[in-house]
Amino acid sequence: MAVVTIDRAIPPGLVIYADGCCEPNPGLGGWGYAVFLDGKEIAAAHGGANQATNQRMELTAVLEALGWITENQPDQLPRIISDSAYTVNGCNEWRHKWKRDGWRRGQKAVANLDLWKYLDAALSLHPIELEWCKGHAGIVGNERADELSVIGRELMLEAANDACPIRQQLTYSI
Repeated sequence: MAVVTIDRAIPPGLVIYADGCCEPNPGLGGWGYAVFLDGKEIAAAHGGANQATNQRMELTAVLEALGWITENQPDQLPRIISDSAYTVNGCNEWRHKWKRDGWRRGQKAVANLDLWKYLDAALSLHPIELEWCKGHAGIVGNERADELSVIGRELMLEAANDACPIRQQLTYSI
């Protein structure tokens, strides 16, 4: 049996970890991302939605991270790392076929179509290949993104009577 080593440290360069959560699923959801430059956290954001699924929150986390790139590092192509195989495979492979097929899978429209169209447009501007990491494995950046997504969900829980999504940008001084 092969031994697989998981590098729990944050890789050098500009790296973004993105994550989403939903409890129950579907139900209240949260998303979060953390941006690291040479191992130091330089930006983070989180938010949530009342009517969500775990997949929508995972996609939203990446979409929000791409928005951060557009606003803050438009000439950079950072690494974006997610623990969602659905998000990584969809962004890297499936969306191209879905688009060619009119955003359909067989006779049905692609699930989360609105987000996939936004992601397709954003990834056209920033041709980044997402990377997958194992969730809940002690990977520092992924644990931080998970923590932020839980905070986003908790904010939605506190504001359960408010139908508006919440988004919070954390500020840093470098």
